[in-house]
Amino acid sequence: MVPAARLLPFACAVLASLASAQLLRAQSADVDEVKRVIKAETDTYYQRDADGWKGTWIQDSTAIRTFITSGSYSVALGWDKFGPSTIESIRSSPPQAVQVERTNYVVRIDGALAWAEYDERTISPTDSVPLVARQQRTLVKQNGQWRILSAGSFVGSSFGTAPGAIESRLDGVGRDLSSAKKTRDAIEVLELRARLFPRSWSAFAALGEAYASAGETGLAIRSYEKSLAINPKSDAGRAALAKLRERRSP
Repeated sequence: MVPAARLLPFACAVLASLASAQLLRAQSADVDEVKRVIKAETDTYYQRDADGWKGTWIQDSTAIRTFITSGSYSVALGWDKFGPSTIESIRSSPPQAVQVERTNYVVRIDGALAWAEYDERTISPTDSVPLVARQQRTLVKQNGQWRILSAGSFVGSSFGTAPGAIESRLDGVGRDLSSAKKTRDAIEVLELRARLFPRSWSAFAALGEAYASAGETGLAIRSYEKSLAINPKSDAGRAALAKLRERRSP
């Protein structure tokens, strides 16, 4: 018969092992759920499911959205600074058929706080090159549900000499010049972008917008027509073209 004094340490070791296994299973389930919420945020955005996208986020003043490219840097502090505008954009645009690949995940979970970082590659039939970014998400667990608290996107494909990087920089410079009311300079940059990237619908849409701002209605119409020939599903492009045609009508 084994003495009770020897059974106690053994029993404690067994209990500790079981507790450790349960903790690992719980953490593994949380990691899977964090990844599911991250995927849902992207999927609902491209599917134009505004309610679904909204449901992946914490919707208060602590929410943060950061976006970094070679030509721009933006930080929105608080849900009201980016949430409603994103929802409006989702609802006004048609669904997009995209292929999203996520690799090199790093996930850390401490209680009700989770941090994730990963590479994301987005391929769209209407874009000339894939969008490549290093993504970061911080999530919190409330009432048993993981929700995104902050999101950061570092668009690596906008840097360097890759075609997408060059197009992104030209787009950023053109839009910055437009915002500074330097319309003629903006048009020159956006014309160069459209000439270098003739398969980019967004290049012709941006050029059409610049032409319209300069009062060059005919050129604006032709640019939007080229944009829609590449991407006929653009509701924003169709609406802009219709307004320009109305303006041109006697």
